[in-house]
Amino acid sequence: MPRWNINPKDNCIHIMDNVIKNLKPDLRETILSEVISANITLKKDIEKYIRDKLDLSKSGGLHTKKYWILRGWSFDESYVKSKENKQKNCKSVYSRDFWLEQINPTTNKLYTIEEADCERNSRRPIRKEYWIKRGHSEVEADQLAKETKVSNNKKGAKKSAESNVRRISSKRCIDYYTIREYSKEEAKELVSKEQKYFSKDICIKKYGKEKGLKIWKERQVKWQETLKSKPPEEIARINRLKLTKGITVSKAEKEILAEVRNAKPTLMVIDQLTLSDNIKKQYIYDISANNKIIEYNGDFWHCNPKIYSADYVNPRTKLTASEKWNLDAEKIMFAQSQGYEVLIVWESDFKENKEEVLKKCIQFLTQ
Repeated sequence: MPRWNINPKDNCIHIMDNVIKNLKPDLRETILSEVISANITLKKDIEKYIRDKLDLSKSGGLHTKKYWILRGWSFDESYVKSKENKQKNCKSVYSRDFWLEQINPTTNKLYTIEEADCERNSRRPIRKEYWIKRGHSEVEADQLAKETKVSNNKKGAKKSAESNVRRISSKRCIDYYTIREYSKEEAKELVSKEQKYFSKDICIKKYGKEKGLKIWKERQVKWQETLKSKPPEEIARINRLKLTKGITVSKAEKEILAEVRNAKPTLMVIDQLTLSDNIKKQYIYDISANNKIIEYNGDFWHCNPKIYSADYVNPRTKLTASEKWNLDAEKIMFAQSQGYEVLIVWESDFKENKEEVLKKCIQFLTQ
């Protein structure tokens, strides 16, 4: 009698399409070639091989990041896919809509909007309702909620520095759309459109001049208060994004940053650190970690004193070399006054002995 279904390729494809789904295409092809090379023919053996290889015993549901990560997707891709599946398949207990469809056991009627808000907030430690439900007074609950929010902001800032989650979770960021397979041009257009939803002109057009200005100003005040409540690392990140439009980062600087992160993955390294003085003057520094700063100075832009005389006038900045040196010295002195140690790396030194400079930078930031 003929033996059916013993072609390992067909069996593997059937399993990946109907049993263990959603594998990333490149991982799918890798597994397929491995199964064929190993000559595993039976479906049950192929399925066991795939499950063991991917450790799917620890996999969660479609709405979890782990589900997608174990199937070969990147962290950012997994974040997007888990979020989309969560929104598509169920309503969260943290949403108002969920509770508006439930019966309140106290009244035996559907929850009202106020009751629904109270119920969902009582599950979030950053809301006072959460602490009131656990026996705290309103004053205590308000304080505990604020402390929890500050703590979460600090954790979020650290996580943001280590990953791209914040960038891909906002519709006002290009990465939000590109990771969803829009082209870069389409993404820019959608971001531009999203950013126009709230502005002074739109408020005035929608509500009239007096009311529109009032709403817009209240929003600005609220935004500033929210910004001030964030940890210093997050404030620096936000200011950096505002201040660095048009500022380019050199290839060498990126290389130094990558080498430091590879050498010490657990080290929280900040690129384009922003420090401000009391008169609203702000300085941006290239690389920072452990209260130490590395400034990468291009020979041309910073007028390397080994190359240029003090009276040399830079044709692009229109500053003399001595003026640029004074500005750079002022910037370094300010960082030192804030408790930072500073290492300056010149472009010519980096090009002359890259390995030695990279080693020096790693030692400087990690010791």
